[in-house]
Amino acid sequence: MCATDPRLAVVVTVSDPAPPTGASPQTFCSVINPTVASLVAAGTTIQWYAAATGGLPLVGTTALVNGTTYYATQTVGGCQSDTRLAVVVTISDPAPPTGASPQTFCSVINPTVASLIATGTTIQWYAAATGGLPLVGTTALVNGTTYYATQTVGGCESDTRLAV
Repeated sequence: MCATDPRLAVVVTVSDPAPPTGASPQTFCSVINPTVASLVAAGTTIQWYAAATGGLPLVGTTALVNGTTYYATQTVGGCQSDTRLAVVVTISDPAPPTGASPQTFCSVINPTVASLIATGTTIQWYAAATGGLPLVGTTALVNGTTYYATQTVGGCESDTRLAV
């Protein structure tokens, strides 16, 4: 009779981390130019993808597209989740306010930015068509100058400005 050789016991662990957690949809303002890096998910070493399975991870600087679904994985202990969190993106882009141009004022009243008229929600006036800081309402108007207005709706400022 042959003696049995001793056998080596091997314990195998197959790790399949859960997907990260996060809200869907995620809403962003167009004026901030949201990117993949703007997406939020809770987990470890989050990677974002354009598809529910397969594909290469998206670069953080990739611009988000309104109505698109993005997918996130997390890596725990060197293993990437095979199930992905789906996040739908909504990008809010309010229209600019409306108003007449040109607007005429008498110099005797010392017109200021607060004298300008535009119709919309939470109007902000600027000295440039893009960028810059909002003008203070007490800023004196300068004859022949163009001023630019935005409106804020639902927490998002319009990225197009009304020229007056």
